Amino acid sequence: MNYDDFTEPEYVDVYGVPFEVIPVKKKPVGRTEIQKVSTLIRALPERKHLEITFPRVEGYVFDVRQRIKINLEAIPFLIIDPTSAPTEVQVKPAAGYRIGRPDRLGPGSEVMHDRNPFHQEKRLQASVYEIAAELTQRLKNRREDWNARHILFPQVLDIVQQYIDNRVVITNEAPLEEIALLKYRQRILERLTEAIEPDREAGESPVLPVIERFRPVGSTSEVLFRTVRPTIGTTKSHISHVVLDAPKWEHSVAFQLEKIPEVLSFARNDHLDLTIPYEWQGIRHEYRPDYLIRLKGKDGFEIKVILEAKGFETEQDRQKETATKRWVKAVNHHGEFGHWAFAICKAPSKLKNSLREIGLS
Repeated sequence: MNYDDFTEPEYVDVYGVPFEVIPVKKKPVGRTEIQKVSTLIRALPERKHLEITFPRVEGYVFDVRQRIKINLEAIPFLIIDPTSAPTEVQVKPAAGYRIGRPDRLGPGSEVMHDRNPFHQEKRLQASVYEIAAELTQRLKNRREDWNARHILFPQVLDIVQQYIDNRVVITNEAPLEEIALLKYRQRILERLTEAIEPDREAGESPVLPVIERFRPVGSTSEVLFRTVRPTIGTTKSHISHVVLDAPKWEHSVAFQLEKIPEVLSFARNDHLDLTIPYEWQGIRHEYRPDYLIRLKGKDGFEIKVILEAKGFETEQDRQKETATKRWVKAVNHHGEFGHWAFAICKAPSKLKNSLREIGLS
């Protein structure tokens, strides 16, 4: 349609064989419309010294025999909040024919329904025992290991009780018996499954990662794609640009990473395919953290840091945090992929202090 400018592509929909052009109503071509220009995101060969490599983990080897342990302080809190789901409702019997949605108007006495009968039937101690039994089965689900369950169950039971006593937060006067509900019970199981580890001081083997067979190691050198999203150039990254999904927040983080002297190099986890497996509501998911960082620690020791550049707010986000800490421990125990750490950036202005604490640890 425009024979004066051939730089802008024009499209037509063609249907059927033989080809037949059917008139289709399209958006009119705006002469003043600004076309989005794509940016080529690629690994720069001249910055090969800034490359970051990482293992691709698809699971874990958990082979505990007799002794387990857990770091309660490192596990996020579980918040039981009845405002997220109704715990009581007022009802009344329907009388006669009604038009429209049911409401509380009309004859009849109101009755309050709540979960107190369920709580009386499902005692707290019974829920604790059931959670511990299922968690023990997860740890030892193979037939040849059944004889170890009587050794592990008392330890698991104690861990579950400690978690409920110290890391479960009750809001709005909710009863603690709420943990018997499937959604809270599932969260406790998933969180403790990720957090329990063999007691190495008692001679147990550590948790080790299962590395992908055909793609064991990922690298920033594999990045090559185009995007029309906002980007900023880099100087401390093997990758030419940082793609900004949330421009204000991620721009601030990238700016800080460029300035911090201890940061040797960094990369946005976009098209890097770094994923961390975790379980949520009984389904396996993959979590993609925001940044990878090579950090200079004390005495010149190099640390690779997984950085999440936003605060963990929801229960699912807290599960991602627990899974990432397990990933870090397993990869560090493996020993062939360097030393790793995990950091959360809730405010770009505090990023420097957070990374320096990791470097000095």
